[in-house]
Amino acid sequence: MTFGTEVAAEHVALKQFLRDRVYRHYRVLRMTNKAQNVVRALFAAFFERPELLPDEHRDAARTLQAQAGDAGRARAVADYIAGMTDRYAITEHERLFDPAKRS
Repeated sequence: MTFGTEVAAEHVALKQFLRDRVYRHYRVLRMTNKAQNVVRALFAAFFERPELLPDEHRDAARTLQAQAGDAGRARAVADYIAGMTDRYAITEHERLFDPAKRS
């Protein structure tokens, strides 16, 4: 399917608008940066200390590490984090890294 000339021009204009005003908006970029930092910190903590993982995921990390070494453990940690909602990831990050929120 191809667009007519007028629709194609509008399509390009819309993509440019979204890129400039939405995807690259400073607030979106800040939020993206914060999210990346949370995910990186969670991954590092769980990879270095698998005992921090819930039982099921800790067992998966041990099994995959036995099969594939550190790459297996990394896969189990990544799978655990990938299954988190944004809210849960933030809560886990606070629990692990914010002394006032530790339990």
